[in-house]
Amino acid sequence: MAETPLARAAKLFLMRPEDDVARLRLYEVLSGAELVLPLADEVEGEDVTPETMEVGGVPHVVAHDSVSAFAGGTPRPTATLSGLALAQMLEGQGAGVVLHLEGMVDPLVIAPNSLDWLARNLAAGPSRVEARPVALHPPKGLPTSLLTTLDRRLAQGEGLATAAWLAAVDWSDGSRGHLLAFVDVRSGAEEPLAAGINAAVALSGVEDVRLDVTFLNQGDPALERLARVGLRFDLEDPTEIAKGPPRLR
Repeated sequence: MAETPLARAAKLFLMRPEDDVARLRLYEVLSGAELVLPLADEVEGEDVTPETMEVGGVPHVVAHDSVSAFAGGTPRPTATLSGLALAQMLEGQGAGVVLHLEGMVDPLVIAPNSLDWLARNLAAGPSRVEARPVALHPPKGLPTSLLTTLDRRLAQGEGLATAAWLAAVDWSDGSRGHLLAFVDVRSGAEEPLAAGINAAVALSGVEDVRLDVTFLNQGDPALERLARVGLRFDLEDPTEIAKGPPRLR
């Protein structure tokens, strides 16, 4: 199976453990990654008990970045949740994570204080604003590192919307920033998409960047304005795009 983005971020961090950029990238990718947790018991209702192991006398939850780790083995109960959700679940409990990554022999051990830091820094989540956009411009001035992070985050959102548009914006309150508009978002996906973009910005290492998120439907007049100046990201899941009629010979 292909190496996961989380495995790539972990390898970069292990090569440069003192590099703040590498560490922040690992936290950012971890926060949005889907982790698979083997369970100690069968699921009963909404309560789950993840498998744990002791590392240095400290309990650590066992997690994997891919379901391929369980392929061909004896079926067992598992739970899937994001890295951020796991960090929030374990915050303050003094438990870390032993993370088994695709293509890596040794697991990555994430200490309890690292999980607490991640949960605290993303605890607030995105905030709501009421300002109205008065002018849109081509996106300008965003660091390449942040654009790369956004591109990776948006790739994780494939199938949750048809597209996203990024543009610079002047707001009615006199402030300026950038706007990311999701188009035709699947019901219930607004909050996780907004939270993902908030995490991407918060953990990008870039300061003084304002990036607001909005949700539009196809046919909204604002989309025509965005299409003239914005940068488009396609989010449709290629496996779900309907095939056209067969060609006649």
